[in-house]
Amino acid sequence: MTAPPTSPDPRGAHAAPAPDELGFYRVLASMPALATYRAKFAAVIGAGLLAYAVALVLVVVLGAGRIGLATLVGVALLLALAVALVLARAVDRLLAPLVLAERAVDDVAFGRPLARVDVPGSDTAAQVLRGVQGLAARVARDGREARERDAVDAATGLLNRRAGRERAQRLIDEETRRGRRVRAIVADVDGFRAFNARHGTGQGDAMLKVIAARLLRVAGSEGLAARWSGDAFLLVHAGAADAMPDADEMLARPIVVKGSAEPLQLVLGSAETDERVTLDRLVAEAEEALAATRGRRPG
Repeated sequence: MTAPPTSPDPRGAHAAPAPDELGFYRVLASMPALATYRAKFAAVIGAGLLAYAVALVLVVVLGAGRIGLATLVGVALLLALAVALVLARAVDRLLAPLVLAERAVDDVAFGRPLARVDVPGSDTAAQVLRGVQGLAARVARDGREARERDAVDAATGLLNRRAGRERAQRLIDEETRRGRRVRAIVADVDGFRAFNARHGTGQGDAMLKVIAARLLRVAGSEGLAARWSGDAFLLVHAGAADAMPDADEMLARPIVVKGSAEPLQLVLGSAETDERVTLDRLVAEAEEALAATRGRRPG
Protein backbone atom coordinates (compact mmCIF):
# COMPACT_ATOMS: atom_id res chain seq x y z
CA MET A 1 0.00 0.00 0.00
CA THR A 2 1.23 3.43 -0.83
CA ALA A 3 1.54 6.01 1.90
CA PRO A 4 -0.90 8.92 1.90
CA PRO A 5 0.42 12.21 0.57
CA THR A 6 2.13 14.48 3.05
CA SER A 7 1.73 18.20 3.50
CA PRO A 8 4.06 20.32 1.40
CA ASP A 9 7.08 21.77 3.08
CA PRO A 10 6.73 25.55 3.12
CA ARG A 11 10.46 25.92 3.58
CA GLY A 12 11.35 23.80 0.56
CA ALA A 13 12.87 20.34 0.40
CA HIS A 14 16.44 19.85 1.50
CA ALA A 15 18.81 18.44 -1.04
CA ALA A 16 20.84 15.41 -0.07
CA PRO A 17 23.97 16.50 1.76
CA ALA A 18 26.97 17.18 -0.45
CA PRO A 19 29.74 14.58 -0.22
CA ASP A 20 32.11 17.11 1.40
CA GLU A 21 29.61 18.67 3.81
CA LEU A 22 31.40 17.00 6.70
CA GLY A 23 34.79 17.12 5.04
CA PHE A 24 36.35 19.76 7.30
CA TYR A 25 34.89 18.11 10.39
CA ARG A 26 36.23 14.72 9.27
CA VAL A 27 39.74 16.13 8.91
CA LEU A 28 39.69 17.47 12.46
CA ALA A 29 38.09 14.26 13.78
CA SER A 30 40.96 12.26 12.31
CA MET A 31 43.41 14.00 14.65
CA PRO A 32 43.65 12.18 18.02
CA ALA A 33 44.54 15.43 19.82
CA LEU A 34 41.19 16.92 18.76
CA ALA A 35 38.96 14.15 20.06
CA THR A 36 36.53 16.50 21.82
CA TYR A 37 34.31 19.12 20.21
CA ARG A 38 35.79 21.79 22.48
CA ALA A 39 39.30 20.86 21.31
CA LYS A 40 38.24 21.22 17.69
CA PHE A 41 36.84 24.70 18.33
CA ALA A 42 39.93 25.72 20.30
CA ALA A 43 42.17 24.48 17.49
CA VAL A 44 40.23 26.41 14.85
CA ILE A 45 40.20 29.67 16.85
CA GLY A 46 43.82 29.24 17.89
CA ALA A 47 44.94 28.56 14.33
CA GLY A 48 43.14 31.68 13.13
CA LEU A 49 44.65 33.91 15.78
CA LEU A 50 48.10 32.44 15.19
CA ALA A 51 47.83 33.00 11.45
CA TYR A 52 46.80 36.61 12.07
CA ALA A 53 49.69 37.19 14.47
CA VAL A 54 52.25 35.68 12.09
CA ALA A 55 50.92 37.68 9.14
CA LEU A 56 50.91 40.89 11.17
CA VAL A 57 54.48 40.32 12.35
CA LEU A 58 55.61 39.73 8.76
CA VAL A 59 53.90 42.91 7.63
CA VAL A 60 55.52 44.92 10.41
CA VAL A 61 58.98 43.44 9.83
CA LEU A 62 58.92 43.65 6.07
CA GLY A 63 57.25 47.03 5.98
CA ALA A 64 59.40 48.71 8.62
CA GLY A 65 60.72 51.96 7.21
CA ARG A 66 58.86 51.45 3.95
CA ILE A 67 55.21 52.07 4.83
CA GLY A 68 53.63 54.66 7.06
CA LEU A 69 51.65 54.07 10.23
CA ALA A 70 48.30 54.69 8.54
CA THR A 71 49.11 52.10 5.87
CA LEU A 72 50.24 49.63 8.49
CA VAL A 73 46.98 50.07 10.42
CA GLY A 74 45.00 49.60 7.21
CA VAL A 75 46.87 46.42 6.36
CA ALA A 76 46.33 45.13 9.91
CA LEU A 77 42.60 45.77 9.62
CA LEU A 78 42.43 44.01 6.24
CA LEU A 79 44.28 41.04 7.69
CA ALA A 80 41.90 40.96 10.65
CA LEU A 81 38.91 41.01 8.29
CA ALA A 82 40.36 38.22 6.16
CA VAL A 83 41.12 36.06 9.21
CA ALA A 84 37.63 36.73 10.60
CA LEU A 85 36.03 35.59 7.34
CA VAL A 86 38.14 32.44 7.25
CA LEU A 87 37.34 31.72 10.91
CA ALA A 88 33.62 32.23 10.28
CA ARG A 89 33.76 29.77 7.39
CA ALA A 90 35.74 27.26 9.44
CA VAL A 91 33.32 27.50 12.37
CA ASP A 92 30.40 27.10 9.97
CA ARG A 93 31.94 23.88 8.63
CA LEU A 94 32.65 22.72 12.16
CA LEU A 95 28.95 23.15 13.00
CA ALA A 96 27.94 20.82 10.11
CA PRO A 97 26.99 17.87 12.39
CA LEU A 98 24.59 20.06 14.37
CA VAL A 99 23.13 21.51 11.17
CA LEU A 100 22.53 17.98 9.89
CA ALA A 101 20.85 17.08 13.19
CA GLU A 102 18.50 20.05 12.78
CA ARG A 103 17.82 18.97 9.20
CA ALA A 104 16.87 15.47 10.36
CA VAL A 105 14.28 16.99 12.71
CA ASP A 106 12.88 19.08 9.85
CA ASP A 107 12.75 16.02 7.59
CA VAL A 108 10.53 14.23 10.11
CA ALA A 109 8.37 17.30 10.71
CA PHE A 110 7.68 17.81 7.00
CA GLY A 111 7.48 14.13 6.03
CA ARG A 112 10.57 14.12 3.84
CA PRO A 113 12.78 11.05 3.40
CA LEU A 114 15.53 10.94 5.99
CA ALA A 115 19.09 11.38 4.73
CA ARG A 116 21.40 9.20 6.80
CA VAL A 117 24.90 10.60 7.28
CA ASP A 118 27.83 8.71 8.80
CA VAL A 119 29.75 10.99 11.13
CA PRO A 120 33.19 10.08 12.48
CA GLY A 121 34.40 10.50 16.02
CA SER A 122 32.66 10.36 19.36
CA ASP A 123 32.60 13.97 20.46
CA THR A 124 29.47 15.84 21.54
CA ALA A 125 28.48 16.89 18.00
CA ALA A 126 28.85 13.36 16.63
CA GLN A 127 26.78 11.92 19.47
CA VAL A 128 24.08 14.57 19.01
CA LEU A 129 23.84 13.86 15.29
CA ARG A 130 23.70 10.08 15.76
CA GLY A 131 21.13 10.40 18.53
CA VAL A 132 18.90 12.78 16.56
CA GLN A 133 19.14 10.65 13.42
CA GLY A 134 18.20 7.54 15.38
CA LEU A 135 15.29 9.29 17.08
CA ALA A 136 14.12 10.83 13.80
CA ALA A 137 14.20 7.43 12.08
CA ARG A 138 12.18 5.89 14.91
CA VAL A 139 9.62 8.71 14.83
CA ALA A 140 9.32 8.44 11.05
CA ARG A 141 8.86 4.66 11.27
CA ASP A 142 6.24 4.99 14.00
CA GLY A 143 4.45 7.60 11.92
CA ARG A 144 4.37 5.33 8.87
CA GLU A 145 3.09 2.44 10.94
CA ALA A 146 0.40 4.63 12.50
CA ARG A 147 -0.73 5.83 9.07
CA GLU A 148 -0.87 2.26 7.83
CA ARG A 149 -2.93 1.21 10.86
CA ASP A 150 -5.29 4.14 10.30
CA ALA A 151 -5.74 3.07 6.68
CA VAL A 152 -6.69 -0.55 7.43
CA ASP A 153 -10.05 -2.03 8.38
CA ALA A 154 -9.38 -4.02 11.56
CA ALA A 155 -11.88 -6.80 10.82
CA THR A 156 -10.67 -7.67 7.31
CA GLY A 157 -7.18 -6.23 6.86
CA LEU A 158 -8.38 -4.42 3.74
CA LEU A 159 -8.16 -0.67 3.24
CA ASN A 160 -10.92 1.17 5.04
CA ARG A 161 -13.32 3.40 3.12
CA ARG A 162 -11.35 6.64 3.61
CA ALA A 163 -7.98 5.18 2.57
CA GLY A 164 -9.60 3.12 -0.19
CA ARG A 165 -11.22 6.23 -1.64
CA GLU A 166 -7.95 8.19 -1.66
CA ARG A 167 -5.85 5.42 -3.17
CA ALA A 168 -8.44 4.31 -5.68
CA GLN A 169 -8.72 7.86 -7.02
CA ARG A 170 -4.95 8.01 -7.27
CA LEU A 171 -4.94 4.69 -9.14
CA ILE A 172 -7.59 5.95 -11.59
CA ASP A 173 -5.63 9.15 -12.25
CA GLU A 174 -2.28 7.41 -12.74
CA GLU A 175 -3.45 4.48 -14.85
CA THR A 176 -5.72 6.45 -17.20
CA ARG A 177 -2.88 8.94 -17.67
CA ARG A 178 -0.79 5.98 -18.87
CA GLY A 179 -3.53 5.05 -21.36
CA ARG A 180 -4.80 2.02 -19.43
CA ARG A 181 -8.37 1.15 -18.51
CA VAL A 182 -9.46 0.98 -14.89
CA ARG A 183 -12.21 -1.26 -13.61
CA ALA A 184 -14.13 -0.91 -10.36
CA ILE A 185 -16.09 -3.82 -8.90
CA VAL A 186 -18.59 -3.34 -6.10
CA ALA A 187 -19.21 -6.62 -4.26
CA ASP A 188 -22.08 -7.12 -1.84
CA VAL A 189 -22.38 -10.24 0.34
CA ASP A 190 -25.73 -11.83 -0.39
CA GLY A 191 -27.50 -12.85 2.84
CA PHE A 192 -24.71 -11.79 5.19
CA ARG A 193 -26.97 -10.26 7.84
CA ALA A 194 -29.07 -13.41 8.08
CA PHE A 195 -25.90 -15.51 8.23
CA ASN A 196 -24.54 -13.34 11.02
CA ALA A 197 -27.78 -13.62 12.97
CA ARG A 198 -27.86 -17.42 12.68
CA HIS A 199 -24.19 -18.18 13.28
CA GLY A 200 -22.97 -15.29 15.42
CA THR A 201 -20.45 -12.53 14.87
CA GLY A 202 -17.51 -14.91 15.21
CA GLN A 203 -18.52 -16.83 12.09
CA GLY A 204 -19.45 -13.56 10.44
CA ASP A 205 -15.98 -12.13 11.06
CA ALA A 206 -14.41 -15.33 9.73
CA MET A 207 -16.52 -14.99 6.60
CA LEU A 208 -15.36 -11.39 6.12
CA LYS A 209 -11.72 -12.49 6.35
CA VAL A 210 -12.25 -15.18 3.71
CA ILE A 211 -13.88 -12.62 1.42
CA ALA A 212 -11.04 -10.16 2.02
CA ALA A 213 -8.41 -12.78 1.12
CA ARG A 214 -10.24 -13.54 -2.11
CA LEU A 215 -10.48 -9.86 -3.02
CA LEU A 216 -6.78 -9.34 -2.38
CA ARG A 217 -5.88 -12.27 -4.64
CA VAL A 218 -7.96 -10.81 -7.45
CA ALA A 219 -6.65 -7.26 -6.91
CA GLY A 220 -3.05 -8.44 -7.19
CA SER A 221 -0.18 -5.99 -7.26
CA GLU A 222 -1.83 -3.55 -9.66
CA GLY A 223 -5.11 -3.10 -7.80
CA LEU A 224 -6.57 -2.48 -4.39
CA ALA A 225 -9.40 -3.79 -2.28
CA ALA A 226 -11.32 -1.91 0.40
CA ARG A 227 -14.17 -2.56 2.79
CA TRP A 228 -16.72 -0.06 1.52
CA SER A 229 -19.37 -0.58 4.19
CA GLY A 230 -20.55 -3.35 6.52
CA ASP A 231 -20.91 -6.16 3.97
CA ALA A 232 -19.97 -4.29 0.81
CA PHE A 233 -16.51 -4.22 -0.76
CA LEU A 234 -14.75 -2.29 -3.48
CA LEU A 235 -12.09 -3.66 -5.80
CA VAL A 236 -10.29 -1.40 -8.27
CA HIS A 237 -7.68 -2.66 -10.71
CA ALA A 238 -6.06 -1.61 -13.96
CA GLY A 239 -7.17 -3.51 -17.03
CA ALA A 240 -10.49 -4.15 -18.72
CA ALA A 241 -12.77 -7.03 -17.83
CA ASP A 242 -11.48 -9.23 -20.66
CA ALA A 243 -7.94 -8.74 -19.37
CA MET A 244 -8.91 -10.64 -16.20
CA PRO A 245 -11.34 -13.28 -17.45
CA ASP A 246 -11.23 -15.26 -14.20
CA ALA A 247 -11.84 -12.34 -11.83
CA ASP A 248 -15.65 -12.37 -11.84
CA GLU A 249 -15.78 -16.15 -11.77
CA MET A 250 -13.38 -16.28 -8.81
CA LEU A 251 -15.27 -13.64 -6.86
CA ALA A 252 -18.65 -15.23 -7.55
CA ARG A 253 -17.72 -18.67 -6.21
CA PRO A 254 -19.64 -19.74 -3.08
CA ILE A 255 -17.85 -18.86 0.14
CA VAL A 256 -17.80 -21.29 3.06
CA VAL A 257 -16.00 -20.93 6.37
CA LYS A 258 -14.92 -23.69 8.69
CA GLY A 259 -17.67 -24.69 11.10
CA SER A 260 -20.51 -23.69 8.80
CA ALA A 261 -21.91 -25.58 5.85
CA GLU A 262 -23.95 -22.58 4.71
CA PRO A 263 -22.28 -20.89 1.73
CA LEU A 264 -22.58 -17.21 0.89
CA GLN A 265 -22.01 -15.55 -2.44
CA LEU A 266 -20.86 -12.13 -3.61
CA VAL A 267 -23.17 -10.18 -5.88
CA LEU A 268 -21.07 -8.09 -8.27
CA GLY A 269 -21.47 -4.89 -10.21
CA SER A 270 -18.69 -3.37 -12.27
CA ALA A 271 -17.82 -0.31 -14.33
CA GLU A 272 -14.71 0.66 -16.22
CA THR A 273 -13.18 3.72 -17.79
CA ASP A 274 -10.20 4.84 -19.82
CA GLU A 275 -10.75 8.49 -18.89
CA ARG A 276 -9.80 10.36 -15.77
CA VAL A 277 -13.06 10.37 -13.83
CA THR A 278 -13.91 10.59 -10.16
CA LEU A 279 -14.10 7.43 -8.12
CA ASP A 280 -17.60 8.39 -6.99
CA ARG A 281 -18.81 8.38 -10.59
CA LEU A 282 -17.22 5.00 -11.31
CA VAL A 283 -18.59 3.48 -8.09
CA ALA A 284 -22.05 4.88 -8.85
CA GLU A 285 -22.00 3.13 -12.23
CA ALA A 286 -20.82 -0.10 -10.60
CA GLU A 287 -23.59 0.14 -7.99
CA GLU A 288 -26.15 0.60 -10.76
CA ALA A 289 -24.82 -2.58 -12.39
CA LEU A 290 -25.01 -4.31 -9.00
CA ALA A 291 -28.64 -3.24 -8.57
CA ALA A 292 -29.42 -4.53 -12.06
CA THR A 293 -27.78 -7.85 -11.22
CA ARG A 294 -29.86 -8.14 -8.05
CA GLY A 295 -32.97 -7.35 -10.05
CA ARG A 296 -32.28 -10.27 -12.35
CA ARG A 297 -31.72 -12.74 -9.51
CA PRO A 298 -34.61 -15.09 -8.79
CA GLY A 299 -36.63 -14.53 -5.63
